[in-house]
Order: sequence, then structure tokens, then C-alpha cells
Amino acid sequence: MKKFLKFIYVFFIIGLESLGNMSAVMIILEENLVKKNEWVTKEDVIDAVTISRIGPGATTANAVAFLGNKIAGFWGGVLATVCYTIGPLIVIVIIMNYIEKILEYQLVLSALKGSLVCICVVLINSTISMGKSVLKNKFNICIFILSLLVSIIFKVSSVWIIIFTIIIRYNKKI
Repeated sequence: MKKFLKFIYVFFIIGLESLGNMSAVMIILEENLVKKNEWVTKEDVIDAVTISRIGPGATTANAVAFLGNKIAGFWGGVLATVCYTIGPLIVIVIIMNYIEKILEYQLVLSALKGSLVCICVVLINSTISMGKSVLKNKFNICIFILSLLVSIIFKVSSVWIIIFTIIIRYNKKI
């Protein structure tokens, strides 16, 4: 029962901490599930992020469902997703009721604009962390550079880059 309640608490807190994009959530998932509780590995988090970005729907909720399932089976995935979404839902409902009054304060507007800088830092930190885990061989480094160039120069959708990478890796059997 104690582990069950801890599971609920951890995913509720992850939801409250992760009002942001997938890169920010990845750091929070790693901190709570890998470092603090040792329920999954860093590779599991990277797998969850990768799989959730390929599939349809909200990527963060998909990653949480994947990891909850990894930890406690199907119902663990369902429970993790529910616990993860309840906290932000409560916050959003509260903000919706007071948004007009909140936005009247210059301090709040300044904080919102200033938070963009922090989001950029979190994105860079997450990217560097993931890069250290993934870019360990020449093949992955070449795929990274090629994907980056194709994405920037030709504005190719990341979906096509992922499909191309899957085909290459499958044919190379790495």
C-alpha cells in the first residue's frame, strides 16, 4: 500500500512540476523516476520520450503512460497518466478563473516573459543530457549532423527524419 501511494504521489508531483514541454519534462522524469526512486533507467526515459514523440497525442502524457506501464504494468500506465494530469488540470482551472485579474499585474507579465529565458535553458540542458546518452558512436553522430542539416536547410519535418533514421538503423541492424 505504501508503494502504491508513493507511486500516486510521485506522478502527481511530476505533473505539477512539468507545466512545460517535453524537454523540461524529461529532466523531471529522470530526476524523480531514475535518481530518486530508481524505478526505471535513464535509457527507459529516453525510450519513453522517443516513442511518445513518434506516436499521436500529447507527448508528455504518452511518456508518462509508457513509464508507468514499465514500472507497474498496464494499470500502472493508466494510473500514472491520471495522476500526472490531475495536478496541472487543477492549476489550469484556477488560473482560468483569475486570468484577467492576474494579467493586470506588471510583475506577473514580467515573470511570464522572464520565464521564457528559463525555458530556453531547460531545453538546452535537456538536449545536452540526451546528447551525452545517445551520441556515443560515430554512426549516431553522423545521423545527428545529417538530421540537423536536413532539418535546418531543407525544413524537412522531424517525422520524415525519424522514419528515415528508423530505415537506416534497421538496414544497418545497429
